Amino acid sequence: MTFNVQGRAETSWSHDRIRRKTMKFCIRSVVGMMALLVFASMVTVSASAICRGDSDTVLLRNYEGTVGDKYPVRMTIIINGDRIEGVYCYASQLRSIGLRGRLIDGRRFEMDESDAGGKVTGHFEGEFTEKDPRGTFGASELQCEVMTGWWNKDGDPSNKLPFYLTLESQTGGTLEHRYSAAGADHDELIERNAQRFCAAVKQGDRKTVAALITYPVKVHIGKGDRKMKNAGMLIRNYDALFTLRYVEAITKAIPKFMFVKSEGIMLGSGEVWFGPDGKVIAINN
Repeated sequence: MTFNVQGRAETSWSHDRIRRKTMKFCIRSVVGMMALLVFASMVTVSASAICRGDSDTVLLRNYEGTVGDKYPVRMTIIINGDRIEGVYCYASQLRSIGLRGRLIDGRRFEMDESDAGGKVTGHFEGEFTEKDPRGTFGASELQCEVMTGWWNKDGDPSNKLPFYLTLESQTGGTLEHRYSAAGADHDELIERNAQRFCAAVKQGDRKTVAALITYPVKVHIGKGDRKMKNAGMLIRNYDALFTLRYVEAITKAIPKFMFVKSEGIMLGSGEVWFGPDGKVIAINN
């Protein structure tokens, strides 16, 4: 009997040990699977956060910012796979400068700028940041929204200036015909008239401003809206329309590489909208 009792006790202890080992193995397996799932989700988030190029459709990405923290610029780029093509201008010159480069690992990029003859005149090297260093986009995880890095003049790598650009809008079209969505046939006409309008507003040239507007046009005066039926009526109400604050907003905007949709072409943050002939169709004063 003693032998039998001891044998049963040993057998029971052996089974209990097996159960404990089995439970430990199961727990470790579950923990391991959870760790793998967490890692996989982190990889997925990281992969989705990179700046991806377009494959099926052409997307114009419009950026605004500064070079050297003091020279306002506006830039449009197309990212096709890992190739980058685009154009940019300085607000002080409004001259188109071509861009060609490449996207590296979904974050870093290199772009050469060139003049009208194709000669390389400068170089951009930077990245599409995961976080906005200046807080424009808060703490959001970013893809292609912010471009930062260094610009340097070709042949003089020591002459480096920092740049910071933020995504202002995205539109269809091409670099050569970006305003076709609004029914425009000639991009040059649109931008020439937009630049004439902005210059006239800055100089207080009322007749030129009035001549570059399509009538009737609705405006805001005092506590309500009114329709300006013709140039003469607009000139008579000019001071009430073009206040110092409104003039500042217009002259601060860059009348080149503008946002466009079927309703029209937008200057700045929507202070003015242009039609397919380059004349003003909306005054948001």
